[in-house]
Amino acid sequence: MIRRLPAVLAALALLSSCAVDSNWYLMDSGYSINPVAGDPDGYAIEIHLNQLKQLGGDVNSARVNLYIAEHLKSHGLCRAGWQPLPCVQDGSCVQHTARSVTVTGRCLGS
Repeated sequence: MIRRLPAVLAALALLSSCAVDSNWYLMDSGYSINPVAGDPDGYAIEIHLNQLKQLGGDVNSARVNLYIAEHLKSHGLCRAGWQPLPCVQDGSCVQHTARSVTVTGRCLGS
């Protein structure tokens, strides 16, 4: 059992790096989903800048909103739909980094 421990720990580390909210997942899939603390229906969706460019570059576009809604549903989240928070429209709650943009929204009709 002790000989297996390093292999088990390495496997767990690899699996955790592939979680939906990991940096590896963001780079590989173009997005990352993180729950918003204190809001059971709220999610922050981080979109890699390369992916955002492929979607037209505007976080307020219908294309980006559809992309987010589809990916939330594919993970069993927001089955009734999703909408960005009102502050996304004016950009006041959109977070920008050198590699990504994060948009916050809520599930509809949980």
